[in-house]
Amino acid sequence: MRTTATEDRLFVISDLHLGNPGSTARSRVVGFLEHARRQRASVCINGDGFDLVQTSFPRLAGDTLPVLAGLRRLLDANLRVYYIVGNHDMVLEHFLSDFLFSYISPFLNVQSGDRRIRVEHGHVYDPWFSRAPTSYQRATHLAGYVLVAVPDIYRLWDRVGRSVDRWNTRHRPGEPPADPTTGTRYHRAAQHLLERGFDTVIFGHTHTAETVPMLGGTYINSGNWLRGNTYVDIHQGTATLCTWEP
Repeated sequence: MRTTATEDRLFVISDLHLGNPGSTARSRVVGFLEHARRQRASVCINGDGFDLVQTSFPRLAGDTLPVLAGLRRLLDANLRVYYIVGNHDMVLEHFLSDFLFSYISPFLNVQSGDRRIRVEHGHVYDPWFSRAPTSYQRATHLAGYVLVAVPDIYRLWDRVGRSVDRWNTRHRPGEPPADPTTGTRYHRAAQHLLERGFDTVIFGHTHTAETVPMLGGTYINSGNWLRGNTYVDIHQGTATLCTWEP
């Protein structure tokens, strides 16, 4: 397992949830991978690319085969494909080989230009996952049935978490005002990573794309492809949140 990489051009996408009944990623991501090949950009799938929690085998196979072919074309073009394991695909760590991915790892430290960039899915900073992973997995499985009515329940869950964070960090009389850049659990985690010498931190997991300037660097969330189409373009060290338009 390797957790370091050097790339001049790298596209980071996350949360495709291929196989999930609520995911529409397959209809767009094959074209996106071809765009990456034409741009000579390696690709990093930052967790939850394949949804092994909320799927069936026929649905997973139908969604993944065209995408796997696109990934194979990137490798055949001497580009690299990185896969960072998320909370919906942890089992992949045990059986996927270098046939489809250059590296499979829990996080990736990228050297691009003169900058250091940390890429990880971000689920380990979800307090429910970190404190009670078994009940979290059970709830995630049950949430699959709700997707029919709420196509992206994960963004709803993120909004609830942000509300809890705002309540916990609210300004109380007699206390100094809270730093707005550390208002959520993911912002706080990103700030700690920036203090370790990274220039940019990229998470997924929340399904909410955002760019947040922070002390010593920048936090970017790559959003999702379950229903969205955002990605991070890393070019000579500069990381930019972009929207893919077919």
